[in-house]
Amino acid sequence: CRLGGASIMAVNCSSCHATMQPTKFRTHLDTPLAVDICWPCHLIWFDQLESVSMSPQSVIDLFTRIHTHRSDARNLVSLTGNCPICASTLLKSFDVSRGGRFQYHRCPQGHGRLITFVQFLLEKQFVRTLTPAELHTLSATVKQIRCSSCGAGVDVANDAACTHCGAPVSVLDEAAVANALADLDARRAKRTSGAVPTSGGYAPRPSPPPNWSASSTETHGELTDLLVAGVIAVLGLTLD
Repeated sequence: CRLGGASIMAVNCSSCHATMQPTKFRTHLDTPLAVDICWPCHLIWFDQLESVSMSPQSVIDLFTRIHTHRSDARNLVSLTGNCPICASTLLKSFDVSRGGRFQYHRCPQGHGRLITFVQFLLEKQFVRTLTPAELHTLSATVKQIRCSSCGAGVDVANDAACTHCGAPVSVLDEAAVANALADLDARRAKRTSGAVPTSGGYAPRPSPPPNWSASSTETHGELTDLLVAGVIAVLGLTLD
């Protein structure tokens, strides 16, 4: 993660070893921020644990970028790699946010952390795990999905978590995104007019149960990532 957007060095993905793409975002203080992303692996590298500096607007921007890269070839991810800065073996770590427990892999020398899209969005409270009832409903509609964390196939009829990486089946929480959009609109209105709208056009609401169908979870014979499908739905976009 590079404040000011200045390029320091090329960072290679710890899973596929390709060069990660420096991607520009903004901090909570509206200063430039560059993070390294591997789109085929759905991995983000944050220098010095600075993911907390990423603004809510930037998280929404990340949703749009996920949609833009939705047709990219998806790698099966290995998280047992090395730090892209010092080559030390990354250590599996856990932390807790208000959204629940999430995991990442950190450099033991303190250079930064590697985190999947779904774990980052779980940290930011935009993703939630499915309840047993929701898993039952999903399994009646589609038999297999793609793990949002590592890209492996998940047999939802028999497994509540990915057997490859252990990540539970998760979906984008539409209510959390709606609340974030409402908050962003309120902040923009306050900056421009001093008035704070009550909803900003997005009414906060309890998270509804997902509505799955074969067409929404499988595309062109390929397994679909529920996170990506949720991003598309929230942004009001459709698959090509």
